[in-house]
Parts: sequence; C-alpha cells; structure tokens
Amino acid sequence: MSLYPFNPKLHQKIQGEDGTTPCDQAFIAHYNAEPAAEDTDGIHAAIACTTPAISATCVVKAASAETDILTTTAPAAIGAAANALSILLVTAEDDTLAVTAEGAVITIALAKTTAAKNAAALIQAAIRLLEEVDGVDVSAFTCAAGGNWDTAAVATGEEEAVAFEGGQTAAADVVTTNITNPDVPRNITATAGGTAGDIGAVAVTIEGTNAAGEVISETLPAFTANTAATKAGNKAFKTVTKITTPAHDGTGATTAIGWGSKLGLVHKLAHNTVLAAYIDNTIEDTAPTVAVSATALESNTVTLASTLDGDPVDVYYMV
Repeated sequence: MSLYPFNPKLHQKIQGEDGTTPCDQAFIAHYNAEPAAEDTDGIHAAIACTTPAISATCVVKAASAETDILTTTAPAAIGAAANALSILLVTAEDDTLAVTAEGAVITIALAKTTAAKNAAALIQAAIRLLEEVDGVDVSAFTCAAGGNWDTAAVATGEEEAVAFEGGQTAAADVVTTNITNPDVPRNITATAGGTAGDIGAVAVTIEGTNAAGEVISETLPAFTANTAATKAGNKAFKTVTKITTPAHDGTGATTAIGWGSKLGLVHKLAHNTVLAAYIDNTIEDTAPTVAVSATALESNTVTLASTLDGDPVDVYYMV
C-alpha cells in the first residue's frame, strides 16, 4: 500500500490511497541491557529437602524365633496418618488365617498348625482386602517376611498390639528470605541435585513481580524422579519473593533456584515484531526466539542464539 505524505503533528492515522483505510503508527522500541550468563543458583543456593514423606512400619514377631518377623509397611504418601494404626498378632483357634480390623487395630489371627498359610504374601492380601482401617487407606500396604516367618510362624511372640511408627507427612519447603533477584527481568530455573534416588517428580512454584511491578507466579516444569536436571520457566521475573518446593522423596535431594536466558521485554506484543538483535554490538546471524502475549507482560521474552555473558544486548522491535 502506497502512503500519502504524513505529518505526525497533523495526523493520528496514516491514510491509504483510497483515503479511507487507516494504518496505525508504529514505533521502534530498543531493549538494551548487559544480562549476566545463566546461573543455576543465582537466586537461591541449593537447599536440602527437609520434610519428605516417610513410610510408617510395624514389625511383629512369631514365637518360633526373635528373627522370625513380619514387617508391614504403609505407602510413604500416607505419611504420619499410618502411625495411628497398630497390629495385634494372635493365634487362631483353627488352622485358618484371618485378618480383621476394629477401630485402629488390625488383628492377624495366624493359622494354628500350618505355617505356609501364614505367609507374608497371604497376610498382605488379607490386609489389602480391608481397604480402610480407621480412616486410613490400607489397600496398598505391603508385608515382608523376615527370618523363617513364612515357614515357622504358627504362634505369636507378641502379647500386645504393636504400633506403626516412623511415618512422616510430606511438607513443602518455602523460602522467602536470602533471595537474590535477577539482574534484569528474565525467566527462572530450578535445578534438582544431591542424591538422585531422593529426587521426586515435584514442580517448584515461583512468586514475584514482572517488569511493571505486577504480582505474578509460575509453576515450573516438574522434575523427573531420580534424575538431577534443570527445569526452566517461561515468564520473566523482575523480582522473586517466594519459592515453594514440594517435598522430594528424601532428605538427600536438593533444589537450587537460578535464572535462564529468556529476557523479558517491556511491551506487550500481539505478534513477533522483533527486527534485529545484537550482542556486544554484533548483529546475530540467527534470529532470536521470541514469545509474545498481548495480555501478560511477563510472557513477552526474547532468547538470543548466542550465549549471554554480560556483554551488551540490543534488541529492536516494533510496538
């Protein structure tokens, strides 16, 4: 479309040849900063998981030997709730295994003369059939034999009910202090490390503000269980005020918070209007990766093809 001469002091719109089709004015915005390199713990150093979910267990013994034991374990996800339960081991009046529940007590009546009927696998199946005991889901409880339980347990070595113990309910780690804000509005990263086997499939949530000072939050992609790795967010944070990390699978897992290479623009864009990007005063041969949003400022980001290292970055785009 050819254009009539335009005087910005006289016109609000540029008119087309037909005199009726207006075109909005366009302005060139210049992003200029010296962003530091990516840093996996620049915002907060790695912290260990403090309160993971821990299984509750109950150990009962047969009369045959101190080492002939049955260990019943609640899933870790049940946490401390399983600590309220207990197991009462008795000897049945006949040669039939029976498992019942009353209140918070699971009663295991061992078959009187045939130890094979009291195998751990059979008791496990019977407990799971109870489904729920005193509000606790027992459908995934496990039983393991110790010593010669499966071939010797026909009488109890216990006089009273034995309580489950050791269960712990998972709690998230929340950080609101000793946080270092990114040097420029940019995306946030979370890095799982420490003991790989303790890393859980959990997702870190970041709260803070965008370039305009508006309160924003983002839940980063979840870690892969038992895998040390860095997960990157997409929103550009100017400040970080709160970091919430759900409990990993063990205290050996750590989580560090840093920043990535997605730089936050200071305009809301409906389209990718980036014209050129420079680093250290040299134009990028490869166009940057651009994310846009007409409604959320923090979702407008640019990622250069070159690695950031503190050199000047210039990005020119239309608004």
